[in-house]
Amino acid sequence: MSAEWSLMDQGFTVLVICTGNVCRSPLAERLLQDGFDQSAPGQFVVSSAGTSGLIGWDVEPKIVEIAARHGVSMSGFKAREVTAQLVREADLILTMTRDHRSSIVQLVPAALRRTFTLREFERILPQVPAETAAEPSQRWHSLVALAQRHRRRPENPSFDDIVDPYGCRDKVYEQMAAELVPAVKALVEWERARAEDAS
Repeated sequence: MSAEWSLMDQGFTVLVICTGNVCRSPLAERLLQDGFDQSAPGQFVVSSAGTSGLIGWDVEPKIVEIAARHGVSMSGFKAREVTAQLVREADLILTMTRDHRSSIVQLVPAALRRTFTLREFERILPQVPAETAAEPSQRWHSLVALAQRHRRRPENPSFDDIVDPYGCRDKVYEQMAAELVPAVKALVEWERARAEDAS
């Protein structure tokens, strides 16, 4: 089996990035994986890491609670730090802030065209025509290639960021969830709708 076929067998790979990999990116990882598994089982592999990953740490207890409310488990999760290899292997990199996006591009400049903040990617989705007849992996490769052509600065650039709740009160965790969860759902629903159109 060639290396190319080996990578294809893994499905479309998404890497989610935050700072410590104990709050935002683990939550987004598990929510995305769960959502994609429901509409396209075995077609997506979602993982996460941190630009200053607290290697080996569990997620924050509040994240466990928020995840459970949305029907997903954080069981077995351990934080890790992002590496150039992880970035190179990912088909799509979704960051929690513009600063994280900059860090990824500094680490691997060639990743620029497939690195977006999560909310930026959510904002671009409706503008990109979908290849409904394609397999999920092909559809998302096309989506990423087209999405970078639709990059536009929002009226308020901070709209592309998701607040960091680490070390903060519960209300900041809830604000984070209010920013993150709808963005994740938009990606999941986009794929679900395309899969239904193709069937």
